[in-house]
Amino acid sequence: MTSQQHLTGTGFAELIRSGHARLQQMVGVVNALNVFPVPDGDTGTNMEMSLASGVAQLENSSDKKLCDITQAFASGLLMGARGNSGVILSQLFRGFAKVTQNLTEMDVLVFAKALHEGVQIAYRAVAKPVEGTILTVAREAAAAGLREAKKHPDFAEWMHHVHAAAARALAHTPEQLPVLKQAGVVDSGGQGLVFIFEGFYQWLKGEPYSIERMETVDSALKLDFAGAHIDHHGEFGYCTEALIRIESGNSEDAQASLQSTLSQYGDSLLVVGTDELVKVHVHTLHPGRVLEDALAFGPLVKIKIDNMTEQHAHLPEARSEHVEDVAQSAPVRRKPLATVAVAAGDGLSEIFSSLGVDVVLAGGQTLNPSTEEIVSAIRSAHSDHVIVLPNNKNIVLAAQQAKEVLGSTVHVVPTTTVPEGIAAMMAFHGDASVDQNVARMTEAIELVHSGLVVRAVRDSVFQDRQIRANQYLGFDRQQLVYVGDSRDEAVMDVVREMGSADAELLTVFYGHDVPEDELHRLVTQIERQFDLEVELKYGGQPVYDYILSLE
Repeated sequence: MTSQQHLTGTGFAELIRSGHARLQQMVGVVNALNVFPVPDGDTGTNMEMSLASGVAQLENSSDKKLCDITQAFASGLLMGARGNSGVILSQLFRGFAKVTQNLTEMDVLVFAKALHEGVQIAYRAVAKPVEGTILTVAREAAAAGLREAKKHPDFAEWMHHVHAAAARALAHTPEQLPVLKQAGVVDSGGQGLVFIFEGFYQWLKGEPYSIERMETVDSALKLDFAGAHIDHHGEFGYCTEALIRIESGNSEDAQASLQSTLSQYGDSLLVVGTDELVKVHVHTLHPGRVLEDALAFGPLVKIKIDNMTEQHAHLPEARSEHVEDVAQSAPVRRKPLATVAVAAGDGLSEIFSSLGVDVVLAGGQTLNPSTEEIVSAIRSAHSDHVIVLPNNKNIVLAAQQAKEVLGSTVHVVPTTTVPEGIAAMMAFHGDASVDQNVARMTEAIELVHSGLVVRAVRDSVFQDRQIRANQYLGFDRQQLVYVGDSRDEAVMDVVREMGSADAELLTVFYGHDVPEDELHRLVTQIERQFDLEVELKYGGQPVYDYILSLE
């Protein structure tokens, strides 16, 4: 193994690609570590898709300065960050852009300082940092990097120590977080970071990543990579994404078929799904063909196509001017104040629109929008000030990162559930000032009592209760109150736990596959047992069977 003591921009780009490749291989392993038994934006998927956005900015990276490469990577990762794990990952790598300013190469000490700076940025970005998470693993790895930098100037030897320190910190996470120890797993975000460091180490040892190696990954992983490389000849193709509602009800077969078909004429292929939805991401020269193949499995809920050749020719302009799904042909009158809300389900989207939300961004459980998608939604509101309602705990950090990108004209009211978002909009008054509205909306979400009923997607131990896949779960706020095989019983137990002497109205937002006879039966039972008025609203949400709001 040849000693390597410096990395140029090209070397750093290859190092990052190798880390990304290793994470791609192990996405299913990372996802399987998620303790929460409910479908959400799985950690491995969010980290991989976030990292892929950064890697996409590294195309044609040869002969570029190190500082230009680290800046492009950090910007792409920041804008593509999805979910809390993706946002934290983007913060960890921002240190490289800061530390390598004006540099054309780096040694292990510069790399160590960049890791350390990224950890400081990430800790500042999280309101209440929790030990036993990816933050702890990153901090211990960075500390080891600084300690070992003077002893081991060779990159491969030094990275061995960094990776080992990260692995030790990861193994210790169950002792720091009881929820991990109870479930018998390590932290999923920390594991994802260890895999990234492992990819770095493999490349530094002279084991470059390859498409062939990735194709040998266990097919049981939830997220796969395949690719017949695009023969560029000056063309980068189209970054094509499609969200498909699977009409057959067999999501696994649809994912397998799309994986096989699209890999024949695209690369950077990602296929991930839930029981009802499948999301496809692929780089291809034939985006129309992708959409046709996707349509064979059901209607397209959302489509996004970016011309990567144009993006690379005008990268700064493309990144700053991109606005998704908004016509730009005619001037639009700006409003003094607007609102943006994130929601999954056509019924919930209509409800938020009827409450006066200016832009409803598709997203929620399993469909965490990226920072760039939130930025685009904010820009499409054409307003001097915009209030953002994330409506999901795994989207709040991305919304806050969008605020960081756009500045003080963006205001995030940290709603973590749909009922909180609706309560916030009920408190909104267009004639009031921004500060008054933010204060009123923040106060309103404190008064909301939310409940959820959903089916478990994995075996787990959560809050001291053994859970089997496909059982129904009932949550009162974040507390698990029901585990069993009856959806009716789950609803009744949640309502019972939510019950308040002062409550009068229970609003039930039901999902797209809840039968009408079940709804009528539940309304009768709730009104009889709890003396509550029940209001049914079609939400159409794809994950939660029921979202309950008590007031």
